[in-house]
Amino acid sequence: MASKNMQKMSRSNVKARHWMESNGYSDIFLFQHSRFSKDYHFQGQEFDGIASHEDRVVFFQVKSNRKAIKKTLQEYAALSAKFDIECLWFNAIDRKGLQINNQPAETFNMLGAWLI
Repeated sequence: MASKNMQKMSRSNVKARHWMESNGYSDIFLFQHSRFSKDYHFQGQEFDGIASHEDRVVFFQVKSNRKAIKKTLQEYAALSAKFDIECLWFNAIDRKGLQINNQPAETFNMLGAWLI
């Protein structure tokens, strides 16, 4: 039987994947977590998965009940600009729903995501 943390992580991943599929993202791949390997590292940032959106590479991080700090979002913005990619931080809160880059999923807009 999976631990409560693993069950919660799985629910969070499903929410993020569903949002991505509903919003035109494809080729969604979540990196497998193990005891020794947790996240994929790219340019000093950690990511849980990779996808594509409108011919762009998308790196994303999925957390449960932990918002991204402003510094992380600024670093994501710098990576996005430098490599012409998207970097998304999903925060799946059980009772409040999904947030993307600290914005509600229903009103998330990539263009406004970096206006911090």
